[in-house]
Formats: sequence, structure tokens, C-alpha cells
Amino acid sequence: MYRAKEEGKNTFVVYDKSMHMLFNERMNIEKHLRSAMNNNEFELHYQPQVEIKTGLITGFEALIRWNSPVLGFVSPLSFIKIAEDSRLIIYIGEWVLREASAFMKSMNDRTGLPYKISVNISIIQLLQDDFVDIVLDSLEESGLAPNCLELEITESIFMESFENTVSKLEFLKSRGIRIALDDFGTGYSSLSYLQQLPISTLKMDKIFIDSLADQVYSQSFVQTIIILGHKMGLEVVAEGVEDADQLAFLKEADCDKVQGYLISRPVPQRGVIELLEPQRRHGPGYSQ
Repeated sequence: MYRAKEEGKNTFVVYDKSMHMLFNERMNIEKHLRSAMNNNEFELHYQPQVEIKTGLITGFEALIRWNSPVLGFVSPLSFIKIAEDSRLIIYIGEWVLREASAFMKSMNDRTGLPYKISVNISIIQLLQDDFVDIVLDSLEESGLAPNCLELEITESIFMESFENTVSKLEFLKSRGIRIALDDFGTGYSSLSYLQQLPISTLKMDKIFIDSLADQVYSQSFVQTIIILGHKMGLEVVAEGVEDADQLAFLKEADCDKVQGYLISRPVPQRGVIELLEPQRRHGPGYSQ
């Protein structure tokens, strides 16, 4: 049943023994996931975003990490889908939002600069009746300025539940909160939908950045996304930047911001402080 659901509607899957192993693994993860919140097993890591023109770190994306005392480190690729299917993502997502907002407020107070925090939002969270209240409560509780919070939404979320989600995001944007369209170019990419979305930022997926070096059409596609984004008044961020040639191309193409291993891997809270201290003292370089 789970396999058939994953492969889409109007299909069937015949059972084989390998599915039993996968099912047991899934149930094991879900069992430990249910106690992970109460046992404080989650931690947030933060990946910096750099403004290309200045070389300044201007914000971070919050990324959840789970180190289970029983299972060890569990990849988000393994547990996020299970958390969504079991609806545990509602509680986990709220914790991420509150934790990330509070930490970024503390960093902004420490540095005196308005760093932005980006938080990934699941369709399960967004469809909750109290989603808007939770976001606003997180801001009020933390004291973080609304324009320092960015909610990252994937294309598939908009396409699956356009009517139920757009009004909520429009309201949040009207309160100053930023909305990013994540993984742009990998999903539906409907331009008719794009012009109706209440977004502030386009995030280009790593798959396009990876192929910049040897595929001319990828270069043209990336340039087109940047031009399109700017024509619509959006900020454009490239994800997964890993080498200097990619950065040089994106700078030439007038991309606004980058994130990726060239800048820094996701780091824990103490790592954020270490990244920002040199910037506060002397101004940054990409080598940080």
C-alpha cells in the first residue's frame, strides 16, 4: 500500500520480500520518531546564504538533524517523509520554526545586524487551520522581525493545494514575512501559477548548478531563471554551489545569493557564531 501511494494514484504494486524489510525499517523509524521530540533528540544546523556582490553572509537556512540514541544519525531523507505520513511533522515543524526564530533573534541582537532565517514548511503544516497563528506566535515569542523570517515552500505544495495555501501565504507576506519557492525548476514550473504566487524569492535547485560546467543549455536555463526572477521583482538564490567556477558564472549572470559547500556546510549554533565573528570584525571573504 505504501509503495503504491508513493508511486502515485491509480496504480497497484505486487508484494515481494524486500518490501517487508523496508516496511520494518519504516516502522522502526516511526516508533523512535515518536519519542524523539520528548527526548530532545533533534538539533538544528544552519547553512549560510551569501550575497554575491558583497560577499556578506545575509542569512541562513535552518536544517533539522536527528541523532537517535538507538538508531544513530538518521538522514532527513529517511525520516521527513515518515514524519509527514504519520503527521508528526506538525509538531516537529512547529519546534523547528520556534527554535530557528529564537536563535536568529539572539544572533541579530548579538551582532546588531538583521540576518534572515529560512525555514522549510511541509504541506501537512501548511494545511493546518492554525498554521498562520503558529507562525505569528513564533515571531511574537522570539521577538524576531517579520522580514527576517522566510518560509520555504516547494513547487509541489502549491500545485497540490493551491486554493488552500495561497491565501494563508498572502496574509503572512502582507505581515512582512518572506516566502521562498524552493527547488524551482524541478517540479511543475508552471509560469501561469508562478505569477499568482505570493513569493519573494526563487531558489534554484542544485541539479542545475551541478551541470553548469559542461552543459550549455543548463547555463542558458540558469540565466533565464535569474532574468525571469528579477523581472518579477524576486530575489534569486542558487543552492548547492560547490566550486569557484560555478560562483563566477552566477556572479556574471547577476544571481543575488548563493548557498552551498563552497561557502559552508550546515553548522550547529556555535558554528554560526564562528562564521559571523570574522565578518563582524573585518568583513567576509568567500573562503570562510
